[in-house]
Amino acid sequence: MSTEKKIFLVVLGVVTLLVIVLFSSEVVEKEIAPKPRAAWVAIEVDGSGTARTGTFEIDSGTPFRLHAVLEAETFSGETIYYTEAERLEIDGKEIPSQTLRVWNRSAEPRILWFTVEGFKPFLEIASASELAEFRFEEYFRADWPRTWSIPGDLRPRGERDLDSGPIEGLSRFGTQRYHVRIEIFGPKSEITPLMRLQSLRAVDLPERAEEIATVQATLAGSLSLPSKVYGLPQIEPAPELLAIVGEQLTDWYRDGLSFSRLMVLREILDRSGTSYGDLEWTAVELGVDQVWGKEGVTAGDLLRVGNRWVVVLQDRALQGTLDREDLCLDFDKGARVRQVGDVFTGEGLVEWAELRSGHEATDG
Repeated sequence: MSTEKKIFLVVLGVVTLLVIVLFSSEVVEKEIAPKPRAAWVAIEVDGSGTARTGTFEIDSGTPFRLHAVLEAETFSGETIYYTEAERLEIDGKEIPSQTLRVWNRSAEPRILWFTVEGFKPFLEIASASELAEFRFEEYFRADWPRTWSIPGDLRPRGERDLDSGPIEGLSRFGTQRYHVRIEIFGPKSEITPLMRLQSLRAVDLPERAEEIATVQATLAGSLSLPSKVYGLPQIEPAPELLAIVGEQLTDWYRDGLSFSRLMVLREILDRSGTSYGDLEWTAVELGVDQVWGKEGVTAGDLLRVGNRWVVVLQDRALQGTLDREDLCLDFDKGARVRQVGDVFTGEGLVEWAELRSGHEATDG
């Protein structure tokens, strides 16, 4: 046999061996690699070091992080969790640290983040069928990092006005729900994922409202309750419909899924230990009569003209007088922060009522 032929056969053998080894390694990895089973969103509050599933109520301005979690079963039957969280609790149970893993496989995971919100921020309904058609949806947040761990963000989809204008400088508050999809791709599946795992979704509401990843960031004192509904859909039934859908809407409000103006006002009054009929209303002229502080208006008080009412939020005027530049919480066709003068336009008096009983009021 010639030397050239021997060299050729050796090279051919080496190449064949390499192909067999590579093929075998792919097959082996595919067969013995942990099998993904479920996905979760876990929330870590204020750098605590532990990420937990479920619902969290925090003070406005408190930082938090969202952690994607991928549950998988190993070849030996052990359950492990891929995540970047240092410690993990699922459904109130601490996960053993030795079962936590950072993703180290050849397949590529793509982490896609969503918020879970009402398909409309404001809805007036005149029939029970309209309420039956109401739904929650997942909204892909394309501007969020596609990584296992990201900073928490309370902003609802399409929001513009909370980033500038009269509410600049306010700590973020309100309620938001989160969903994650983990798509796993291989070398031959760059377009279509090999598999997709998803955390709790919009279709799991309202039944699993307490389990889906949720953050409720609230303002202090008497502003805690009205600030919690920001980011939630507002559903206003026709008066004659209350007897039919009132119980369902009450349940949704209790579970932090939606709100109506009447429900917000009723709970504000219940917590203050009074009723709407017992409130003492004082006619005031904006910018003239009432000052902020112990002897005047305080955050959490009510202002009204006719049937239109708002909750006083913050003093924005230099002179410390209740005026048109001050901020309020408005619940007309969606919860918004507005200037008092944008709600009560034109000349004339507004009515003011104190609501301090049972609360520690918070001045601006």
